[in-house]
Amino acid sequence: MAIRTDGNWEGWLKFFLKGVSQVSQSATKTALSILDLRENHRQLIGQETTGSNYGLLLLDLLFRQPIVNIRLIEEELKCSYGTANKVVDQFVKLKLLKEITGNQRNRLYRYEPYLALFETENI
Repeated sequence: MAIRTDGNWEGWLKFFLKGVSQVSQSATKTALSILDLRENHRQLIGQETTGSNYGLLLLDLLFRQPIVNIRLIEEELKCSYGTANKVVDQFVKLKLLKEITGNQRNRLYRYEPYLALFETENI
């Protein structure tokens, strides 16, 4: 409104550029947090899981699709259902995945630490 009434372009530009700066800083912080999380989880998986190759493949999948089920993991990792289930169990024990349906069948798992980076209080 001040632009229309007073020609205050400078005030509007300062406001706009301040917003761009804040969003850029937030995006940079989130990107760095993602990189740190990925590296920490790669190390954890290498140290704490058996068949860590499947664990690392699952981690890569979770960064692309943070909510998964066993069948999707089986298809994406090109492994048996039993192997996919075993890797998921290991991730649940490490608190990397959280089961979110409460069902015995057709369970969904959420990559909790990753999704937490995007919740409003962290942005």
